[in-house]
Amino acid sequence: MLKTAGLTTGSGSRRLDNLIGVQDPPMLLERPGADAPYDDDGGTIVCIHGDGPPRWLVGAGARVLARPAATSVTGEVFAQLRTAAGEAFDCVDLHDGVVALPFSLTEAYENFVLERWVPSRGGRRLSERTLDLYYRLKPLMPRSLQLAIRRRWTAFKGTPEFPRWPHDDSVERLVRFYGTCVLRALQRESTGFRWFWPNGMHAAAILTHDIEGDSGMRNALRIAELEEGYGLRSSFNVVGDWYPIDWGVLRELAARGHEIGSHALYHDRSLFSDRLSFERQLPLLHEAVARLEAVGFRSPATHRVPEWIAELPVDYDTTVPLSDPYEAQPGGACSVWPFFIGDVLELPYTLPQDHTLFTLMGHRDATAWIAQLLRVERSFGLIQCVSHPDAGYLGDRRKEAIYRAFLHALVSREKVWHALPRDVARWWRARADGQGLPGLCLVTGTLVRPPDGVLAELCPPPDPADA
Repeated sequence: MLKTAGLTTGSGSRRLDNLIGVQDPPMLLERPGADAPYDDDGGTIVCIHGDGPPRWLVGAGARVLARPAATSVTGEVFAQLRTAAGEAFDCVDLHDGVVALPFSLTEAYENFVLERWVPSRGGRRLSERTLDLYYRLKPLMPRSLQLAIRRRWTAFKGTPEFPRWPHDDSVERLVRFYGTCVLRALQRESTGFRWFWPNGMHAAAILTHDIEGDSGMRNALRIAELEEGYGLRSSFNVVGDWYPIDWGVLRELAARGHEIGSHALYHDRSLFSDRLSFERQLPLLHEAVARLEAVGFRSPATHRVPEWIAELPVDYDTTVPLSDPYEAQPGGACSVWPFFIGDVLELPYTLPQDHTLFTLMGHRDATAWIAQLLRVERSFGLIQCVSHPDAGYLGDRRKEAIYRAFLHALVSREKVWHALPRDVARWWRARADGQGLPGLCLVTGTLVRPPDGVLAELCPPPDPADA
């Protein structure tokens, strides 16, 4: 992890520098004001940030939301970022091992993963009042009417320009820009960093299911058996106080190597609807998590307040999407990699949900799932598929067949690590500490400075078979 000085924001484990874990890292300084002093001893990245509200800055192959400040240093301008109004801010290499940036890398990263970009984008979103009304009326509406409303809303929203759906690479591009800054500060063409996945695998894949009702509980073992036929295991998230829980089913799932997670107490938005509700439910959620022996969580319909996730009584959360404009609470972390929110590890879901693709959009095969699987693998990210074993979802034989086709494609990827969410969480925590786990070796990837352009390449470890 980078040595830090000056201003820092948020948890150290959430920092962009910790995500990469460069060997022999440069010093990272974050300072307020255009005339902030910088360390001229070499091997330093100075992030000079302004005050006032953050603004979108575009250039250097990336886009960030941060508070810019004009730098007063002179040297090679290797990248330039511009606001929507055309104001330019220079990224400067002083060629003595010092790189000066006109914004905070940490702030830019956290504005993505904590979804602080949301107020800046506008777009078509349901108001709090509309959401409250919908959830009050939902129990009174037939399922066909609920789906008709969702389909109309999906068509009305369209596909936003940001975050791009189904794949947004904003954090990936920020990481690669940071990589270029590292190489310039170290005055090297390449350097090693902690590779993302164990044993040099190119990506990790987890399968997660949310059980929404009785039919999902009844069908869970069928879906588990389907996955086991491909040598896979998954997690099943259970709502604590919404439908009768068949503990025999859960015990059998666990005995067969699957994982049980929490899907909150009630299948509505009440947990995150306001602070009072959150604090009232938290003790009961502790009890429900303990009964399930769960270490993971996903909020119903992915309702969330990102900062509150840190208070959940679990090791990891799977609520936040890479990009999902079609949920009742649209948004996205724009990251294919896990990240920490306090002590809770967020495992973002990175594939479109089954309900979105097959029920709302009418897709009839696994093409979109497989395409996104390949796209996340190319970014060396976490492949997470969210589906439901209930009737209307994978409980329908046609949709089950689509899921089967997806599983067939998934297991064909030789460089993808198939794991349970809890195992990915254990790995990511060990990796953050610079350690491996039994049978899961921490290996070294390479940051490579591109011959032209300003985004470093992320190169995986060499395959031992090619040696």
